[in-house]
Amino acid sequence: MKLIKSPALTGLFILISLSLAGCTSKYQQLSKKPVEKVNDHVATVKEFSNQLARKLKNFDALAAKDPNNVHRVKEDILKDFLVKSLTLDWARSQNIVISEDVLDKEVDKLRANYPDDLAFRRSLAQENLSFAEWREELRYVLIEREVFKKISEKAKPITDEEIRRYYEDHKDLYKRKERIYIRQIVVDEEAKADAVKLSLKNKDFAEVAKAYSITPEGKQGGVVGWIEKGSVDYFDRLFTAGAGIQTVKSPFGVHLIRVEKKAPPSTLTLEDVKPQIVRALKAQREQAEYVAWLDAQLRSSKVLKDYDLMNSITVDTRG
Repeated sequence: MKLIKSPALTGLFILISLSLAGCTSKYQQLSKKPVEKVNDHVATVKEFSNQLARKLKNFDALAAKDPNNVHRVKEDILKDFLVKSLTLDWARSQNIVISEDVLDKEVDKLRANYPDDLAFRRSLAQENLSFAEWREELRYVLIEREVFKKISEKAKPITDEEIRRYYEDHKDLYKRKERIYIRQIVVDEEAKADAVKLSLKNKDFAEVAKAYSITPEGKQGGVVGWIEKGSVDYFDRLFTAGAGIQTVKSPFGVHLIRVEKKAPPSTLTLEDVKPQIVRALKAQREQAEYVAWLDAQLRSSKVLKDYDLMNSITVDTRG
């Protein structure tokens, strides 16, 4: 039995449970054995084990040892490697290449999300990744994006008839309940609410909200916007309340609410929802093209998986 430890994990180890009689040379040979081969791409035991450790790092010790979780993660690794290999092969056949300049710009863009280089390097260490490894993973993400774009170009345009039919088939999704448009001021005590309510008699609601409201929308003059009936239980009585400022208590404090508009139940028109229908149909069509493409790549590729070797890689959480 030989041990591979992932530095990214605390107390989590990946064990290759084969009888090696403590022989280092046999272990080294084993670590280079392929768990999966896709054409000329190879995922070795060592690479597979490192991937397993990385994917299990967010599990607690008990969940990381659960056979169902481990099996599911292993299957995901096999699938990811298969798709990645097929994608890279097809990209090569289509002369899809990510230049160093393009990659460097993407690297700079992502690094800019971190406060400094130390925070960026720390995030890589937490994933047990070197900068070079992360950079190559990013290169693949960009290649994958270009491949999907090229595949999606084969998708047929969406017709008006398809849009209309989708709308009719999914009309229930576009129904709206009764709605109200509200502004609010939220304070933490009833005494403050009473004082604020008095000031509203001769002051602008929006200005008072900016000055006193403790919730984020106070900075925007207390605008909450449209609320559907039934979406927030402590607001439901506002639908039948009279005119004027209404007081509502909630776990967040005391709300002083002004209902500015009311809208009856309605159904969004086809024109209202046409853009989102087009997006939904386009996504469906592109996904169908991708599935067909993936199936074609699989049929023309040589894929070998060593399940016995994969199953011999087990997880232990001994510290």
